[in-house]
Amino acid sequence: MTTGAEPPPDPAAQRPPPPMQYDQLSALLAEYNSLRQESLQAISNRIAIMNFAFTSLAVVLAALLTSSVSRVVLIPVSLVFVPAAAKASLLIWLGEYHRSQRAGRGVARLERRINTLLGDADLVGWESRLVSSGTHMGYPYIATALFILSTGVLGQALGGYYAVDSAARAGTAAAVATALAVAVYAVAGETLFTLFYRRRWRAIRSYTHSA
Repeated sequence: MTTGAEPPPDPAAQRPPPPMQYDQLSALLAEYNSLRQESLQAISNRIAIMNFAFTSLAVVLAALLTSSVSRVVLIPVSLVFVPAAAKASLLIWLGEYHRSQRAGRGVARLERRINTLLGDADLVGWESRLVSSGTHMGYPYIATALFILSTGVLGQALGGYYAVDSAARAGTAAAVATALAVAVYAVAGETLFTLFYRRRWRAIRSYTHSA
């Protein structure tokens, strides 16, 4: 005769996971936290690089404009040093961006392993969803590149102005030739760097979102 009572649960189903699974989970969570911290540190470094680069270059340009520096120093500093420093700062920023993206991809892999280990596909998945959906705020990063490169362009404009003004003392032909030389130098330099930076940027993004 049936009493309608539910059968007792299977003792095997109530057993806790084996100790090895706990060890694996602890190791995965430790690596997960480490990569998250690395990603956050890279983001902080990017902000610090931007602040330092723009502030220091702005101070240099202001000093060149307001002080009685010899044009023998002012012109090469404006035409060469300021643009080169701006580009170097942007490359350092890009390196930190690459670092944070590598960490994010590592976090996404760990999320999948943790979910597999615990038998729940949706337990953790913030980075995995970002990578799989291709969610990426591109405009702030483009604005960052334009912002820092603008200081170099301003330096080239300042150096070009003083170079043409100095050449004008030797005649109009010398001034025109100097202006053309500065323009070719500036356009060629910015174009080549932009193409290089764009290739590196796309390579980093394609590697990150190929997971």
